[in-house]
Amino acid sequence: MITLDSIKHYGEYVAIEADGPLRTFSSAMHNAGYGNYQYFINRTVDKSYFPSDAHEEMKQFLQSKGFPLDKTVAMMTAVDMKFAFSRFFKDGDTSIVVMVTAGLNNAVDVTRSHRYSYKPAIGTINIFIFINGCLTDEALIQALCCAVETKTKVLSEKKIIDKNTGTVATGTSTDSICITSTQKGEVHEYGGSITKVGSLVGKGLYETLSIAVDEYLKYTKGKS
Repeated sequence: MITLDSIKHYGEYVAIEADGPLRTFSSAMHNAGYGNYQYFINRTVDKSYFPSDAHEEMKQFLQSKGFPLDKTVAMMTAVDMKFAFSRFFKDGDTSIVVMVTAGLNNAVDVTRSHRYSYKPAIGTINIFIFINGCLTDEALIQALCCAVETKTKVLSEKKIIDKNTGTVATGTSTDSICITSTQKGEVHEYGGSITKVGSLVGKGLYETLSIAVDEYLKYTKGKS
């Protein structure tokens, strides 16, 4: 079972360590796609970070910290890990852990992005969702869709603007998401918006990401 105690803070990165492999679907930098993984990393890099091969550099970083490359999913962000926010939510026999970091300098409205040339910028929303339950692949992907919908809802309510278009952003150009299930406990065939899993993801991510966005805005306002 994944709980808040499963999350370990190491300064420049946060690690979520499971007792065994979890069914995983993600757009993470390292080990994207579908698979079974045990270690999950969210890493802070400096704003000047531009290696010749970021994927290779990430592999070297993970190896230096003792994480097996074939068992680890990893993301990176310029957001300091002191702004990594985690929450635990429960509904009956199913529970989830949500962990996010939110950087918004690179906010983009995907419905308008074809009209403009966007320069590389620091800013990304990294989302990890751990589900203590047994999900079909269909349910896992449906729950991921609920998470993306929730992210867009939060940015809309917080009035996060794409600076190129002047319209409400739907995300950033470098967002990453990882959703996993322990494959133990209550069985879920579906994970859409009115299911137990989907609604739990919506509630949990809405609360956690709202806090992360508020703290990011407070921090950046203080520096401006």
